[in-house]
Amino acid sequence: MGNVLHFIQAGGIIMIPLLLMSVASVAIIVERWMTFKQDGDLADGLLKRVLRLTEDGAFDDAGRACDSRSGPVAACLGAVMRHRQLGVSNVERKVQEVGEKYFQRLERFLPVLDTTTTISPLLGLLGTLFGMIGTFQAISGAKDQNANDRILSGVGEALYATATGLTIAVICFVAYNYFSSRRRTIVQETEQSVTTLINALIAQNQIEERESLKA
Repeated sequence: MGNVLHFIQAGGIIMIPLLLMSVASVAIIVERWMTFKQDGDLADGLLKRVLRLTEDGAFDDAGRACDSRSGPVAACLGAVMRHRQLGVSNVERKVQEVGEKYFQRLERFLPVLDTTTTISPLLGLLGTLFGMIGTFQAISGAKDQNANDRILSGVGEALYATATGLTIAVICFVAYNYFSSRRRTIVQETEQSVTTLINALIAQNQIEERESLKA
């Protein structure tokens, strides 16, 4: 604990915003992890089950299968089943309304991580400049017996601020790219699943219409 406090104090005043940004970033990363775990379920195997049930004409069972799962894929497939009697454009609009609620929750706070990735190195650089200014001032007053201590303090302030800013930036950069990649995957999987189900329902309706005409 003492080493941590020494590190913060040695980094100078710029360590205060960097410390606040690091705490906020960790909180956001943990919150995003929990959100993606809850709202990012791709409902593996659900699409195949729903397609099989719709082929058998068990539309209610297919809807209940969707309702029993969580995540945007299940919610959007459930919306397709509930509004399957409407036109394709209306079904797609209903699905978009359901899906956007999930996608917006998954997008939440990601811009903060992106911004932190950019700002934290700049703050570290600012801390470096403050440290160098202190070092040059100590050098200019080198006749003072405490000049060496002030020179070392200025160099330490520069190095600590830079290291802290870069560390925060690296962590936020990795987290942002990970969550952004997962969100893109979830959106793509949801859209593909919905398209597959809608096409299957259209094909089935066409088959039923041809059979009714023959009869």
